[in-house]
Amino acid sequence: MGSAAEHMRISELWRYPVKSLGGEPLTRALVDGDGLAGDHQWAIVDESTGTVASAKRTRVWGSLLQCSARMDPDAADPADAAALRITTPDGVESAGDDPSTIARLSALCGRPLRLQFAAAADADGMAMEMEWAPETHEGMEEAIAHSSARAEQDAGSAVPVGAVPTGGGRGRYYDLAPVHIVTTSSVRRLVDDDTPIRAAMRRFRPNIVVGGDDWDDGYVEDAWLAGPLDAGAVGLAPSIPVGRCVMVTLQHGTVARDRTMLRRIATRHRLDVGYGTAPAPALGIYADVLRPATVSVGDAVRVGGERAAAARH
Repeated sequence: MGSAAEHMRISELWRYPVKSLGGEPLTRALVDGDGLAGDHQWAIVDESTGTVASAKRTRVWGSLLQCSARMDPDAADPADAAALRITTPDGVESAGDDPSTIARLSALCGRPLRLQFAAAADADGMAMEMEWAPETHEGMEEAIAHSSARAEQDAGSAVPVGAVPTGGGRGRYYDLAPVHIVTTSSVRRLVDDDTPIRAAMRRFRPNIVVGGDDWDDGYVEDAWLAGPLDAGAVGLAPSIPVGRCVMVTLQHGTVARDRTMLRRIATRHRLDVGYGTAPAPALGIYADVLRPATVSVGDAVRVGGERAAAARH
């Protein structure tokens, strides 16, 4: 298993150029005040409603998680759709400005779609819908009532659908914060079969993964919420636990569906996520950026902002 100190290194970096599409693994990334460069800058938008497509609305957008997006490393302008490379479940990859890309995505979801760059969207164009799964109802009654915006296609369903803002006020298509961190130790507590830890990790969609394959010290990142954190040269301010939703049960690329994952989280690990009146299913933490820098796989992670403290002395 190894000591905790041996595992306190970044083992994966992920960027998700398009919200709710699979992302791309990186070995090195620039992190600024808005998070990893190129992360969550694009979204797919429903032409008929203007809402952002989010796999949190499972029955409508869940198939998007079987697609993936990456950024052309030679692209000069991330705001140009030509910088995107999108792969659909049929294995076909094409550029974001290629009409065939949107045609395939529209056919997959059964409705007309378009790509939208976050910085070009107004406040009304930063809204998404989500399903409140049964495991998340306890303590979330006020949030469900406040966000309630049931859609016509859900008229016969008992699952509440809420409308909520995306982007966290940062001009990106995040949910609540620019950096999302998960440890392999936490995920190991939820894997009850022979699923490889790296495959299980995919369904949580973190930006930064900390730890090796055999780390098993529990939900270690919970304690990181108490203060600053260094990831290599990047200074981070952990904010809240990541509340989990039905997305963790879906198929993510080639990682098969796991219908019981949200139930297992709800049974084993509930925390105050900041927007309900009772502990909610949670795994991993969100963080804001205190000190921008470049981060790499293999960089040490230090609790308490030790790098920053050392630099002051």
